[in-house]
Amino acid sequence: MALPKAKHDATEARLATLAMPVEGGWTKTARDAALARVRQMGLPSRRDEYWKFTRPESLVNVEAPKAAVFDTTDELPMFDGTDRLKIVFVDGVFDPDASDDLTL
Repeated sequence: MALPKAKHDATEARLATLAMPVEGGWTKTARDAALARVRQMGLPSRRDEYWKFTRPESLVNVEAPKAAVFDTTDELPMFDGTDRLKIVFVDGVFDPDASDDLTL
């Protein structure tokens, strides 16, 4: 069954903005299979049964919405009454300079 033109166009417009990795191996096979399924089914909309209570519009926007960034200078004092240590990881790597002294 062919996709409606509007859904097909929205899917292709969104896919055109993505840069696919060039690595090979098993991930390329899985990625190609997933891409074929997306092209066959189209990106979800609220008219699709499984998505009717969500808002998947951001999936079909050409420009993806920016993620909110947590600003550590505006931390709320919710744990002021609790003993705690601040442990900071940057890109998955422990940052001892931004963390509290762990010998406490």
